[in-house]
Amino acid sequence: MTITHIFFGLGSPVYERVLSEAEAYRLIGANTVAGFEPVTVTQGADGVPLTTPDGALLKVVALYGASTGGVYAALAFTWRP
Repeated sequence: MTITHIFFGLGSPVYERVLSEAEAYRLIGANTVAGFEPVTVTQGADGVPLTTPDGALLKVVALYGASTGGVYAALAFTWRP
């Protein structure tokens, strides 16, 4: 499994980094405790599972905060079954 964290917060430069599974779940947990809501998306509006252009399965966890005006970071989990 590959997990990519994409940060695009207010006033900060956008960056992208690869995380371990443990780091990803710690990041989601810490941000949930801090008041951000994790929103998980695994399929498109048509009900079809999300995939990357090369066919790997994709799960996106967006970190949403009302105080930030919306989503400020996302984690993309990709894997092959």
